[in-house]
Amino acid sequence: MKVALALLFGAASCAYAAVAPRADNPFADHVIEAGDIKLTFLPYGATLKNLYVKDRWGQTRDIAVGYDDPELYVADTTHTPRFNTQIGRYADRLAYASFTLDGVTYNTTVNGHSKVDPNINVTFHGGIGFDYRNFTVLSHTKKSITMHYFSPDGESGFPGDVNFYVSHTVREPATWEVKMWADFSKRTPFMPTTHLYLQLNAYNASEPSIMNHTLFINSTSYQASDINFFSTAEIVPIPKGAAEDWTTPKQLWEGYFVDQCGVNCTGYDTYFPYLAHTPKQTDTSVWSDASGIRMDISTDQIGTALYTCGELTSGTCPRKAAHGGGYYDQGSCIFFEQQSYVNAINLQGELPDDTIFGPTKPYSSVSTYKFSTV
Repeated sequence: MKVALALLFGAASCAYAAVAPRADNPFADHVIEAGDIKLTFLPYGATLKNLYVKDRWGQTRDIAVGYDDPELYVADTTHTPRFNTQIGRYADRLAYASFTLDGVTYNTTVNGHSKVDPNINVTFHGGIGFDYRNFTVLSHTKKSITMHYFSPDGESGFPGDVNFYVSHTVREPATWEVKMWADFSKRTPFMPTTHLYLQLNAYNASEPSIMNHTLFINSTSYQASDINFFSTAEIVPIPKGAAEDWTTPKQLWEGYFVDQCGVNCTGYDTYFPYLAHTPKQTDTSVWSDASGIRMDISTDQIGTALYTCGELTSGTCPRKAAHGGGYYDQGSCIFFEQQSYVNAINLQGELPDDTIFGPTKPYSSVSTYKFSTV
């Protein structure tokens, strides 16, 4: 890795002596495994590089979209999808690349624009966010890894120092748990998430595409967007049996052909608030009748963002060798984020969660991904 990149993406010094930074190789594989599940992480962006689970025949498949060459997670064009990275400080689109908090307007890093007007700015996934940063590995055992990143006051335009931690743990037979927590020096908006891209057939050429994945989401509404594809406070009820209704499991193609991802895009880039639930309740499920691989998600977060890779630019992101080589194509994967409402900081008072945290209000979340076969 070139020195310039190493300097650009180096982790900031930690504000608390209890957390001593280590000079880890940001592109070194860190493996955790238990039973029928094995995950590989990189300290760069706290990125999930591989997710190995067993199919119905007992064969191991890597179902995580991503790269064999870790340096592709850095390059501009191949970093853009943020395959399985740690997102922060603030997930998804922050309208107009600004927000007002306690009477002060903050301008955040511009790294995107309105889908209809290139003069309207957006901060996407926190600007130069956590996915661009080298995390410190605090602990690493056979079944668990914990990483830390210190985000200084003013980074990407956000106020306050943030100490952010993420812990990944696996349990037999095939369960993956993600815990995140953070503390803050002042009040600030905060909404991290795991940026999970999957293909449950691992791109086996003899099996169907994601259109034949079966999906369930415990939600009867979605968050609306305006003409710029900025999320609003309108929560739209979903009629039973509508294309967007996933309360009765159905294959993705049955509800795919909708305008839920903005201009010139087919499929979903949509936030679904969950119905009332408990942290151990299954909120989202997806499975493949071809490979037999099934994933059930439970979380203490209040909803999920669903994305069907409709804007993935064909010919730019090389597939892993295990995925057959070539390139990842538009609409060839499925993606989930467990989080709060999109653009919530700009909708204060209009939604039940404002995503504001501070010295007296630390952040924490837990999401669990359980794998099995059908």
